[in-house]
Amino acid sequence: MSDEEIQALNQITAIIDEKAAKYKDERHHMPRARALAEREALLKLIDDGLSLARNLRPPPADLIRDFERLSSEFRRMA
Repeated sequence: MSDEEIQALNQITAIIDEKAAKYKDERHHMPRARALAEREALLKLIDDGLSLARNLRPPPADLIRDFERLSSEFRRMA
């Protein structure tokens, strides 16, 4: 793993954590269009994080599982 890849993955993870927590707290008070747009943006970011994590050697299995679980959770939300 290169330091740049690890640093990028750490930054993406921090952004996902922040945005996911905010979305979960505020989604019931958001207009539906905004909630859907933010959910889609978050899912795209999670997918980017998954892609980066899967390309690292060795892959961070726990983080990949966390991203997959979070992605599944957000796909079920409306």
